[in-house]
Amino acid sequence: MTDDITPGVASSNAQPSIDLSQYTLTSSVEVVHHLRGIVQQGQMVTIFSNKGKSFILSRILDLDVAKGTMVLDWGANEHSNRMFLESGRNVYVCSPAGVKTQFVTGQPRQIHYDTGPAFEVDLPQQVIKLQRREFFRIPTPIVTPVFCEFLNHAAGRLRFPLADISLGGVALVLSVAQAAQLQVAESYQVSIELKPFGVLLVQMEVRHLIPVQHKNGQETVRTGCRFINMNAQRETLVQRYVANLERERRALVG
Repeated sequence: MTDDITPGVASSNAQPSIDLSQYTLTSSVEVVHHLRGIVQQGQMVTIFSNKGKSFILSRILDLDVAKGTMVLDWGANEHSNRMFLESGRNVYVCSPAGVKTQFVTGQPRQIHYDTGPAFEVDLPQQVIKLQRREFFRIPTPIVTPVFCEFLNHAAGRLRFPLADISLGGVALVLSVAQAAQLQVAESYQVSIELKPFGVLLVQMEVRHLIPVQHKNGQETVRTGCRFINMNAQRETLVQRYVANLERERRALVG
């Protein structure tokens, strides 16, 4: 199932040759148990359909182990809903309790659930659970950079471009002088504008500062930061932004 990892969700420095078998749940009992946890948390799930050309945000509403099916909430965009209904292979990505999760299902069916339409799909045969954040990072645009503004730094408001983003946090590539203004284990209130979806206001902790020596002799510092007060609303905002970046990247590569 190595080829089921969604392209573009991985960062450029991820290791595509890693053996994913150690992260893969294949027992039906384990798969159902993990999916039940997603249901109980009300976790938003990004579903890539139509060969990655479209996506929707949804929630798993119910599992029927006897039938081997699960019910998903109807999406907000009708065109994307139709693309999903016509798609024979669909990739699901979410992060319940910080555990990055991905699985694949076949073509969904439209059903009536409670008071409105919903999707029904067969339960996935396996689920990938990853503690490794690199598989879910996506590089941010270089031409139109995304800026992270530190709102409560002692030196005043600092503003740095992102290198990548995930549900777990961000990476910044800073000059040595810029990096000197940040301290490992310090947390800051930051504002990140994720166009066109909104502004992420979140507490963020600096996890590491890694010097990088480039071939031209220039030295930068890769700065890894972790979000520490995410909630469902903030996660949904990041999911929408990441999914949109992934769709744009797929469009560029044809």
